[in-house]
Amino acid sequence: MSTTSTGPSSSRPQATQPSPGQARPSSIDAGAPIDTIILDLGNVLYVWEAIAAVAGRVSLPAWQEFCEGADFAALNRRSDLGEDFESVVASLATAHPERPDWVEILRTYRACFRDALTGPVPGMRDLVDELLATGIPLYCLTNYDGPTFDDTRDLIPQLDRFAGIVVSGKEHLIKPDPTIYRVTLERFGLDPARTLFIDDSPANTASAAGLGILTHTFTGAGALRAELIERGILPARAARS
Repeated sequence: MSTTSTGPSSSRPQATQPSPGQARPSSIDAGAPIDTIILDLGNVLYVWEAIAAVAGRVSLPAWQEFCEGADFAALNRRSDLGEDFESVVASLATAHPERPDWVEILRTYRACFRDALTGPVPGMRDLVDELLATGIPLYCLTNYDGPTFDDTRDLIPQLDRFAGIVVSGKEHLIKPDPTIYRVTLERFGLDPARTLFIDDSPANTASAAGLGILTHTFTGAGALRAELIERGILPARAARS
């Protein structure tokens, strides 16, 4: 799985975060009709923290050294593209024969991957239930290794009520490559001008916007709810007395 970061020790640059309560800029025009929503999974529906898989199993300094020296982000991307895990391990061992411990750390991460999924993103379980209740079709487009997706899908029962799911590792394509958005649109017959794509990565939403898809760069359930209310997809809520 990949998203805007791989945890506190990621070698990937961190996206600039807005201040609390502030939404990131989006392509949403309140007057544009929406009849389809595509949601990312990691850190939109469910929290993914890579370090949580190895916490208590690998020391923090060892994990940080591994992420930087072995380029965990690149290894993770290869898995998300559908490369066989043993092939990824073998290439790591070949590139760094002096570091068998890095191979063991990668194997530990994979074996304990389920622990990297630390719980639903706050507020999103209820928000997704509300969206499902409207009848608007929901789809999921996720950068995720195929086998680990299948092994952990049960953590999000709501996915069974989605109209469709596209998993990067099963397509051998990965966001933000525009091709995976085209595959999603064509497979399900979606109109990009009437489709809202929600993802926490600015690079991913920018790529989707380049294809004419409406986008929301996710920062939290509150900001997303505000956008959905502005569009008329969800009803306004009464003030608390």
